[in-house]
Amino acid sequence: MALQSIRLLLWLLALWRNAALEQSYTEYATLLRAHLMNGLDAAVPPKSVRTVDYSQAGTEVRMSIRFFKVQGVSASEGQMRLKVWVRMTWSDLRLAWDPAAFGNVTETTFRAVGSSDLEGTEIWVPDIQLYNSNEGNQATLEGANPIAYNDGTVFWSRPGILDTMCRFTGLVAFPFDRLKCAMEWGGWSLSDGLQGINLTDVGYVFLTNEDTAGASYQEYGIRSVDVSLKQTFYDALPNQPWTIVKYTVELERATFYYGTLILFPTILITYLSFGVFFMSHEVGERLSFGITLLLVVEVMRTSVAAFVPICGELLWIDLFMLVNSFFCCASLLETMTVLFFAFHTDEHLLPDWLAWLAPWLFCSQTDRREVKAVESQAGL
Repeated sequence: MALQSIRLLLWLLALWRNAALEQSYTEYATLLRAHLMNGLDAAVPPKSVRTVDYSQAGTEVRMSIRFFKVQGVSASEGQMRLKVWVRMTWSDLRLAWDPAAFGNVTETTFRAVGSSDLEGTEIWVPDIQLYNSNEGNQATLEGANPIAYNDGTVFWSRPGILDTMCRFTGLVAFPFDRLKCAMEWGGWSLSDGLQGINLTDVGYVFLTNEDTAGASYQEYGIRSVDVSLKQTFYDALPNQPWTIVKYTVELERATFYYGTLILFPTILITYLSFGVFFMSHEVGERLSFGITLLLVVEVMRTSVAAFVPICGELLWIDLFMLVNSFFCCASLLETMTVLFFAFHTDEHLLPDWLAWLAPWLFCSQTDRREVKAVESQAGL
């Protein structure tokens, strides 16, 4: 009975506090923001408790990417577009406060566009960029308000598009390939001395809470993601390390389309080209049949070229189409040879003009005189 009374009292206390918060939140949040913004310089890195040896200034930024959907992949252009949520968390002790002094408000929001837009950004935000992007993060990631908590923790989640320039690997097995594209993230103007970079958990997450997340009726889907961190040094700041976060995204291609609409028809057409071996030379359409099948294979080869880049490597699909073209040409060559011998009526295989010209090209003067003497004796 006493336990139930305590639970009821706690529930009523929580209800009273929520009611008080709902009625006074606007006033207290306004006072809180004015208090935190007083004298705050958004261009200066925050202060926090750091555990690294090389610097006690600045803060540690933990980042994570939530992968929402593959928007597009262009292997021929070396480009990948992903719909993501980029999340960053850091500590800024300048934004810590006592909730009891502000109506038990434990969190508030600030405006933020990016680290380079100080007019539209009220607090310091991390200067972490995607190095191999077609456009900068500020242009592709949407603006979102960071959430600051009373202990100084700041959480910043931005949805948007990562338009990445990729150096694809694994394309040689097209269309049974698994493409890999690396995304490298790191500080642009701030090194680890003022802005350390770490991961939140494993550094990425796949969630299916939304009905629109994931792939459906798409050529590519994300098979796996691997995240690694490394530190490097640059000549401009040789004493300060720079952390680079590398996301390696492995994409899996839907091969059913290529198998049913390209590979199987091409193999079938190649086998059909062997049908000329069983046709009589008297069939008038034998030659046109072989030519038509060869043209069909070449048209398919041209169509496949639109899906792969022009490169120096020999891809599996190139070798496949080349072998099919070779067999179709061999069938056509056999047809031409059979028709030549079937309908040839001259005494020799060479045409008359080539038979007359051959002695002048391949025989010496003595041989030509002997041939001419024989022709004159024969009345030629």
